[in-house]
Order: sequence, then structure tokens, then C-alpha cells
Amino acid sequence: MKKVIILVITFLSISSVKAQDSKAYLGVSLGYSIPGGDGSDNLNSGINLGFINFGYRFSSSWGATLNLTSSGFAYKDKGALGVGVFSVGPMYTASLSEKLSLDLKPQYAFSIAGKETGTGYEDATLKGTGFVFGSSLNFGITKGFKLSLNLDYTTGKWNQLEISGRTYDVTSKNNLSSLVLGAGVRYNF
Repeated sequence: MKKVIILVITFLSISSVKAQDSKAYLGVSLGYSIPGGDGSDNLNSGINLGFINFGYRFSSSWGATLNLTSSGFAYKDKGALGVGVFSVGPMYTASLSEKLSLDLKPQYAFSIAGKETGTGYEDATLKGTGFVFGSSLNFGITKGFKLSLNLDYTTGKWNQLEISGRTYDVTSKNNLSSLVLGAGVRYNF
């Protein structure tokens, strides 16, 4: 029985190392974003762009990730809302096979910014913080390139409203959230 356990542990260790052929990746993503939180009943679902999806592994399973994303939502009556999120956090990678892995990425969103257009409030900027609960299912294409299917949930609060250089605290109707279903490409180096 001990030999079987040692053989299974050795196999799992080797397959984990083979699936993680690099320490770092840099990628971009595109997704469908569903708004939530206060005031979201007046917003249509929109598009999400992941401008920077960066990760670095300290071991075959553990690492850190840094992301810069932006979602655009159209109001049902007129205008639009753009929301940018800058987040950082740990990353756990589970190797599922030689070319398939799953990244779990809980992150702190230390900067969330919202800007409206076409509503008459173009000089106003909402600012806040929150959390991103992200995951990516990664498929190996070549040694360097991988495709990913992403599911990210962002939740937070608007803390400040800046209008014409003046800053105000936001205390009511300040919850925000979004669910993003997307796909991306990353280069492992």
C-alpha cells in the first residue's frame, strides 16, 4: 500500500511540474459583463476588456496576480458608465493535465473608478475599493501561448465622488458588483 501511495504522489508531482512550463504570464481578455449593486437596474450588460492580466508563480501551485480591467455599460435611457478595476492578490494553480490548468485568484481591488458619458455628469468620477474573485481555466496551445476561459466576480463600494476638483464622501447607494464571463490569451515566459 505504501508503494502505491508513493507512486501516486510521485505521478501527481511530476504532472504538476510539467503543466507549469513557465513562472510568469502576460495576457489580455475580452468578456461579457453583467452589472450588479445599487443603480444597476438602470444599466444594460456590457463588455469587459482585460488590458493587463499578469501572473507570477513562486512554486508550481502558488503565485501572485495583477490585473487591470475595464467594463462599459449603457444606461437604459441615455449615456454610459465605464468602470475600471486595478487589483492584486494571490493565485493558486491546480494542474488538471499536461495542457490544462485552473487558476483561482482572489484579489483586492485597491482602485475602482467609474466615469459617465452622455448623462451630463462627465466631470464626475466615482472612486472605490473592493474584491475580485477570479478564476481561469487554461488550455495550452503551444509552449508559450495559452487560451483561458475566465469567470470573475467583482464586489465593492463607491467611497468618493469627485466633481470639478472637489471630493465628497459617498455614504448611501454605494454598492457595486459585476460578473464577467470571458476568454483570453496569455503568453507564458
